[in-house]
Amino acid sequence: MGGSGVIPGWKLRRELTRFGQQLRAIPESLWEPFAQRAHDAALARGFPLTTGKIALGPKVALVLCWQPHGLAPSFLATLDHLVRNDYAPFVVSNAPLSPADHAALSALSWRTLERPNFGYDFGGYRDGLRLLRDWGVQPDRLVILNDSVWFPLWPDDQTLHRAEAADLDVAGLILRQRDNTSFLESYFFSIRGPVLDHPAFRAFWDGLRLTSNKYKVIRRGERGFGVALKAAGLSMGPLFPQAGFDAAIHRADEPALRQILAYAALVDPGETAIGAALATAPADQDWSTQARAFISRVLLKAQFYSAFPVAAARHLNYPVLKKSTEPVSAAWRAAFLRAVDDGVLASPMSAVMAEARQRMKGKG
Repeated sequence: MGGSGVIPGWKLRRELTRFGQQLRAIPESLWEPFAQRAHDAALARGFPLTTGKIALGPKVALVLCWQPHGLAPSFLATLDHLVRNDYAPFVVSNAPLSPADHAALSALSWRTLERPNFGYDFGGYRDGLRLLRDWGVQPDRLVILNDSVWFPLWPDDQTLHRAEAADLDVAGLILRQRDNTSFLESYFFSIRGPVLDHPAFRAFWDGLRLTSNKYKVIRRGERGFGVALKAAGLSMGPLFPQAGFDAAIHRADEPALRQILAYAALVDPGETAIGAALATAPADQDWSTQARAFISRVLLKAQFYSAFPVAAARHLNYPVLKKSTEPVSAAWRAAFLRAVDDGVLASPMSAVMAEARQRMKGKG
């Protein structure tokens, strides 16, 4: 597919980092249980908790953030979107909050908890769920999300309503498959209220061993949650399945396919060259077939939403951009912003646009 067979430097660095985390997991297994007991004792004594002006209602959003340099405008926009869709935000911050942060959160939250950054996102999710149960809060719908993505991109986004209407116990945006394990990407869960009292749901969160090793957070948290839901017979699924993307590509006419290819976000130089050549190649009776075949080959290794952002955003209304600094996410953001600048995609909310541009400059 045009690749040289040489492992890209960024991918090698990622694998070396992952290997290092795996090595650290061995000694960490000895002290983590003690750290968790100390953390739980502190949680029982009470972490800083403040009450905001949003009233508790039948829909709650547990929103995790880690923004040690102050809350970003886009995070406040996320909370505003939740409030306008009748969710009471319970903010769990893994970093201390300033007086200015508290003032901003007052008008956009039901409650705010400040906790140490132990366990990353799943640690915050676990503590938030434990407190909701301790407080006797039993919402009809619980959304769990974190600030590793910009969400939503556009103010009229309907993702929350789609999740509520889905015939699923737990809905996410994307369902991933690793070996025999299916799991939802963990930056967005929408959960039916009765699931919160399901023995398997409670057992997973009560038994979750917290860790600050990202490798183990993914395995125990993101993948472990998928395993627990499947074993319990609880239904989970994506709001944006691969089949929906495939159908959109099948429906796309030649101009749409050329546009999708022109704004592809590919990190392999060989794939980039092939995609660019296809986007401008003269039309013949086989062109569309070749374009669709190329897209299918790319998706053997890549995710549709990041590799082909115009198809995801314009044809599927995919509602997020990831903030990660990894090359895949950086290429995704660059292609997305280029499509916005060229008028191919509608401009997202101003806070998202400004922060995405800053991230591309390496300043956020």
